[in-house]
Amino acid sequence: MVRVLISEKYKSTAMRLGVVLLAVFSFWRITQAAECGEFDSLVKKREMYVPGADSERQVAGNGRLQFYSAPDVKCKMAGVFILPHQKIDAYYTYGYYTSVVYIDVKTGSNVSGWVRSNRLKSTGLGIAPRH
Repeated sequence: MVRVLISEKYKSTAMRLGVVLLAVFSFWRITQAAECGEFDSLVKKREMYVPGADSERQVAGNGRLQFYSAPDVKCKMAGVFILPHQKIDAYYTYGYYTSVVYIDVKTGSNVSGWVRSNRLKSTGLGIAPRH
């Protein structure tokens, strides 16, 4: 009987610890999302514009190209990526990242975010005419 009381005591403590860890993790994720949003807003004041006539990029290299909500590795958009050889439109660059939009031609849906610039190559085309 003593063994059961001790294990029940530990179960209760473990459950409380689990709830505390879950709360801390949830708070961290919310804080991180807020920080990424604020960072994205600050960056928009300092980023470099990509001319529309030369905005098309093709994904180079191997493997998936991850999207980020801001130009920082901590701002990963879980499950959002594009594959090599797919084309996207670039809008701005900041540091090692490029702000892009990907439009799925089959569904018409789109996603915008930041990707690593070193995985992109210019196609020489864009969304605007050359002047």
